[in-house]
Formats: sequence, C-alpha cells, structure tokens
Amino acid sequence: MSGQTHVGLKRQDNQDRILITDVIQAVADGMGGHEAGEVASQLAVETLEELNTFSFKTVVPRLPTVEQIQRQIQLIDDRIRDALESRGGTTLCALALVRSAGPGQDQISQPMVVPPWTGSFKMSQNTDVLSKITPEMLAEHRARTEKVSAETRGASEYTSLLLINVGDSRGYRLRGQELRQLTRDHSAVQEMVDAGQITEAEARSHPHRNLITRALGAGADSQPDLTVLQPRIGDRYLLCSDGLSGELTEEIIQELLINHPDREEASQVLTQAALEAGGRDNIAVVVIDVLPDIGS
Repeated sequence: MSGQTHVGLKRQDNQDRILITDVIQAVADGMGGHEAGEVASQLAVETLEELNTFSFKTVVPRLPTVEQIQRQIQLIDDRIRDALESRGGTTLCALALVRSAGPGQDQISQPMVVPPWTGSFKMSQNTDVLSKITPEMLAEHRARTEKVSAETRGASEYTSLLLINVGDSRGYRLRGQELRQLTRDHSAVQEMVDAGQITEAEARSHPHRNLITRALGAGADSQPDLTVLQPRIGDRYLLCSDGLSGELTEEIIQELLINHPDREEASQVLTQAALEAGGRDNIAVVVIDVLPDIGS
C-alpha cells in the first residue's frame, strides 16, 4: 500500500490525514476550522492505529474482528467529542484486514433509502446540515435501514476486508479494467441525487456539495457504514478524500489507476492530477493492492 496527502492550492492548512499499517489503512478529512479539523482527523488515525498495535502484541499476530473495529470507531467519536466539544469532526474511509464469520461479499448491492431530512435541503441555503438532523429524524431513518449482517456475528474464521465509511471520503475498487465506487457519500448532494432532486452532473457543482450529513465527533449521526468484502488477488482499492474525488471524474481515476501499476506512482499521479484540476481542497490518497500474501 502507498499514500500521501497534499494541502492543495487554495488552503493554508492540511486537515487531511492518512494511515497506512499492516492491518488497517485510512483517510480522514477533518472539518471545523484550522485547529478543530486537524485535531479530529489526527485523533481518528491515531485511534485506528491502536488496532495494528494490538494485533501484533501476541507472538502470533491476530487480526481484529468486525466488532472490535466497531468499538474502536466509537472510541474515535468519543475522543473527538471530548477534545472538541462538537466544535469539529472528521470523515473516515478505511479498509482493514479482519477475522469474520463469513467470507465477505464479492459484489456489493445495497438498497438505497432516502433519509427523511433530505426534503429540507434548499438550493439557496448553505446551512450546517449536521445540526439540522434531529435524533427523531435519525431514529426514523435507522428504523428503515438498519440491518445487522450475518458477517458481523458468530465465530470469526475467515480473513476478510472490512470497508468503513463515515462522511464523503470514498472507497473505490479497481477490478480488472473496471473501477467501482464502493462507498456511498453521506452528503447533502448525494441524498438529493438519491431522491431524484438533482442529477449526478449537477451534484458536482452544487452549492451544497461540501455539506456532509454524517461525521465522527459531530452531529447526531456518527454511525459508520461497514461492508465485509471478499479479498480477490489483483484487486486494487483506492481510499481518498473529496479533495481528489471532487476534482477528478471516475473515468480519469480509473485510467490513472490502470496505467500506473506501481502503488506509489499511482498515488503520486492521482494527487498531481487533482492539483492540475484545481486543487481546491486538501487531498488524501491511499492505494492498496490485494497480493497473494494478503497481509502485503
């Protein structure tokens, strides 16, 4: 795996953080102003890094379970709230090696449910979406969507990949010549697209494109989306902040990942392409290849 962050061309401070370890890789995009955003994203990657430390404390390394990672993500949320008192938060997109009860999904097909607060989004108003989501709205949405998958229960016998997502940082998978976005943005524009209010093309330039509806350390909803994936040799995963996905189309990302098989080179050319496209935000990129030795 390989990765890097860049402050971009318009920002003075870099609030993006990346994590690359043997067990877990991640990108975190802090928000809430200079100090708050940096503290939030740094706490996220430091807390996740503890999972790698725990895995190698025994003579025979032992991968974490899905439940252990869930608890660690809750710890991130708690630590950010304690440190910043809801003045800041962070997105998180991570990929971890885990012990799971089943082999994981090879293909992802998730039902789309439009949250009840989406209808209140207005084109002319640039508001703090997180503060508008009430506990009652959240409870209604979770009642319609929450399902505990079989992969998160029972004995942990398989080595799988766990994709974790909160906010609008993204996870992609390149399989062969086809790139697919595996995560769904927790953002105002994504929910407007899902509701049929705007198109994908309109979302890229919408005034609400930077407003997220879920974050760690802020707002009523910090629950991550978790997907257990089946590792396949040859697959390539990309984790990135919106500083990359907001500048480059999926077609360009796919072309660069295919044309640059070296992971370090791929992360460099992706970052450079985002800068050349405008570099309006901090950029975070992590490229992971599934090799015959899955721990590589």
